[in-house]
Amino acid sequence: MTDSPSSETAPDSGSTTTRASPRGEARRKRQLEVAREHFLEHGFAATSINEIARQAGGSLATLYRNFGNKDGLFLAVMQQEAQTVWSVMDHEANETRSVEEALEDFGMAMLTLALAPELIRLFRGLAFESGRNPQLGKLFLDNGPKLTRQRLAGYLSRQVAQGHLPSTGLGQEPLAAANLLTGMLLNPLHVDALLGCPPDTASPEQLRPHVRRCVRVFLAGFGAS
Repeated sequence: MTDSPSSETAPDSGSTTTRASPRGEARRKRQLEVAREHFLEHGFAATSINEIARQAGGSLATLYRNFGNKDGLFLAVMQQEAQTVWSVMDHEANETRSVEEALEDFGMAMLTLALAPELIRLFRGLAFESGRNPQLGKLFLDNGPKLTRQRLAGYLSRQVAQGHLPSTGLGQEPLAAANLLTGMLLNPLHVDALLGCPPDTASPEQLRPHVRRCVRVFLAGFGAS
């Protein structure tokens, strides 16, 4: 069972800016957990917001109040997924890792998520749905891949400012650098998986040599003009 189009909005059920109680926060977290399962299992179009509300508990009105509509719920799930990838870089302040080690950890997290079978299914569904609803594709890109690349660019820019990376070459174009690194990491594994030919195994032991080579080539040419 599916819902009406994703552009639907709920009746006005109050301001979304009011700080939620601990119980309200727990309910919102549960709604996100259930929504993630449904979006990854069924894709965007086939996911029923009514079924999410039923499984998560609480009312449909509460779910609408928390997220606005189906697009808003999907947006929240994508932001959460991007944060999952980025969490490995959020500990950069402890300075216990070199740039190379930090980028390897980032690459492993990104590839592990991108090659997960459920996310591959979601990508395929989005590619189809975006032909009819380009806004959906933009929503995903802006709050998933683009957000991740922007945060990676910020990290690289800080490393340049701190003298850990050269200020020449890609040091002057951190977003271009981030695009280059993520492209190196994803290809050809991600395209192969999307077309039904995933790697025999996506275990850390299989992925790490690829990630390490990409990071080393990237860093070796970082300062080149």
